Amino acid sequence: MASKDQRPLVGSLRAQKAIVTNVAHIYESPVWIPSERDLAVEIVKELENRRTLYNDYELEVPRWVVESVRQMRDVFHQKLLVSRDEGALTSQLRSMRAACRKFLDTVGDHDGPHRVIIENGFQGGPDSWKFFTALGELRAAVGLALSLLMAAYDLTCEEQLARILPADPIEDRKGIKGQQRG
Repeated sequence: MASKDQRPLVGSLRAQKAIVTNVAHIYESPVWIPSERDLAVEIVKELENRRTLYNDYELEVPRWVVESVRQMRDVFHQKLLVSRDEGALTSQLRSMRAACRKFLDTVGDHDGPHRVIIENGFQGGPDSWKFFTALGELRAAVGLALSLLMAAYDLTCEEQLARILPADPIEDRKGIKGQQRG
């Protein structure tokens, strides 16, 4: 414990104020803004954790699918708020956010005025068809936007998420040539 007669490390009041001013300057500095590529990497990682996009249809619980899509829409919106340019990232984020909004409008948002149109994946009938068609459209739209985003920033994704990416025409041609020989 310091004694009462101990002098401050900085002698004058003016010097103490200068130190406080310099330290305060550190806290007033601008916040770090991630690069477009950093945001794209975050988006890919987020989508890799969304089983709604790649799980088999019979494993989906509609209520949880709707909640997951709502969360994805919010993530896309938050990333849009911090993106700087009107480039590939912004365009694809808007596209994915719009796909989420369309899905939620089609199937009913459980927190909104509408109920989810089906309670379980085994319900069957027109409402079930409508739900799973909307889910397929969501997966296709997000897959297309994701493929463009990954191409723009030279990114890759996990194999499970890659299931929703558009087919590679080069690989498709290789398969056709191999079948013709046999």
